[in-house]
Amino acid sequence: MRLALPIQGLLLALVVFLLDQASKYALRVYVVPEAWSLVTVTPFFNLNHAWNYGVSFSLFAGEGDFRRVKLIALALGLTALVGWWLAKTTVWLQAIAYGLIIGGALGNVCDRVIHGAVFDFLQFHLAEYYWPSFNLADSAIFIGVALLLWDSFWGSGRKHEAAQ
Repeated sequence: MRLALPIQGLLLALVVFLLDQASKYALRVYVVPEAWSLVTVTPFFNLNHAWNYGVSFSLFAGEGDFRRVKLIALALGLTALVGWWLAKTTVWLQAIAYGLIIGGALGNVCDRVIHGAVFDFLQFHLAEYYWPSFNLADSAIFIGVALLLWDSFWGSGRKHEAAQ
């Protein structure tokens, strides 16, 4: 028995959410506790203990306590919209993309609800030039959006439009 695409997307969202929360907990508690700030893994990659009170690249981080409520509401609203798209999709790649986005978004929302900020721990750099830290939820969202872009330019989304 094959599960419907929306169910597959939701199951992937659950897996992403659980992996994100488990990785954040393990890194925060066991690998890079707050007393430490950084674990050097390679010459270009570190594990660090960073809290993001804003959104991407810490945008809107200084807007006070109401910022948290606004960011949670915005993330939940956008997640509901993506969930609606997931419920309507008939394309496997889109279901995967929506599942990645939903799982990642809910992972970061969970952090905001529990901790007031998102825990980021993956840090890449080239010499003294550092990319902002991120986490597995951010990676899942990025990959999901990239898959949707791929699908719209080269996949079923493009074929569907060409047929009309």
